[in-house]
Amino acid sequence: MLCTFVYMFFRYFFLLFMASLVLPLQAQNSGIGVDQAHKDIGTVENIYKIHADYVLENHLAKNLYLMRGDADKGLTIHTSKKTLKPGDTALITIEFIPESTGKFSKSIKLITSADGAPFVLNLSGTIKSIKTDDKTACYYFGKPNKAGVKTDMPLAIVTDSKPRDQSNKIPDHSTPSAATETPVPHTTEPVKPKDETMLDASLYKPNNIVFVVDVSNSMKDSLKLPVMQSSLHHLIDALRPTDRVTFITYADSVKLLKDNISGSQKKELHDMVDRLKAKGLTKGNKAILYGLDVAVKNYIEGGNNQIILATDGKFRFYSEDQQKFKDKQHDKQVVLSTVAFGNDKEAMDNLKDIARIGKGDFIHIKSRAKSQEALLDEIKEKSLIR
Repeated sequence: MLCTFVYMFFRYFFLLFMASLVLPLQAQNSGIGVDQAHKDIGTVENIYKIHADYVLENHLAKNLYLMRGDADKGLTIHTSKKTLKPGDTALITIEFIPESTGKFSKSIKLITSADGAPFVLNLSGTIKSIKTDDKTACYYFGKPNKAGVKTDMPLAIVTDSKPRDQSNKIPDHSTPSAATETPVPHTTEPVKPKDETMLDASLYKPNNIVFVVDVSNSMKDSLKLPVMQSSLHHLIDALRPTDRVTFITYADSVKLLKDNISGSQKKELHDMVDRLKAKGLTKGNKAILYGLDVAVKNYIEGGNNQIILATDGKFRFYSEDQQKFKDKQHDKQVVLSTVAFGNDKEAMDNLKDIARIGKGDFIHIKSRAKSQEALLDEIKEKSLIR
């Protein structure tokens, strides 16, 4: 009788303990399902690489976007897709090369478009021995992939234990990518020349990019600001140390947030984009002219010198403003392209005219799904070595 009591006592507390591990994960984001949030590979030996799969499912009534992964040092994450429609699934693959034997526990925080806290995945186990002379020795934890689903899209990593470096957002292309060199410690692989998500130095000129970003009240409508932020994040990921970036915002006033900083300073750039909030009135004409002053000051000879105006276009660029824009350039050509958010016909026509005056392109972004590549494609087009 006593043995039975002791057994039931420990069994009860064991179940409570296991529930305490599972419930927090479920509570973080009920809109996301996963086949197994915590995977334990047990004890393994004679291995080179650990590999585990997770199947995510979108339980929301809207699209779910996988943005990036905040993870422990040394991990790489790949996904079969970055956009999950309602009821859709995606295969997440996590890999790392162990550096020491013994117990390990890896934590991955998936940053998504769903509300609430990041969605947490865990991988743990015990490594008995490491095979250092055979890179084909890989421990796989997951079900056989009979459907042939490829996980080629990297969700590059931001290391939790270091200052956050958001150089690791989900790229659109299917070739694995890597961050550029950066003074902030990161865990990505060296850049591959054929990686289409990056700006290959042999193909693209150095960039002097001045972002002029509308944060007026009108940008609060719908998802204009979040879509713009998503587009900016994706472009920032592709920038190189040779690229220079300036950020200017405008509403009631024009503010210089970052001036001529290296594209390698991704943490600063991503954090700044995350902090953008819409408020105030629109002074787009003054912001454009101020942006031109900065672009001329930071001019790169032989490079792509470009202003990117991101706005919903609800302001006027008068004839006197247009003349000032031409006069201020002197012999330094600066291209002005407009990235439009919203559907106001008059505003869109206004932005088309501004892009024509600035000898740039008009890019109309209507959804987050189409925003990811828009800015990057524009920069590639203007900086391509011909």
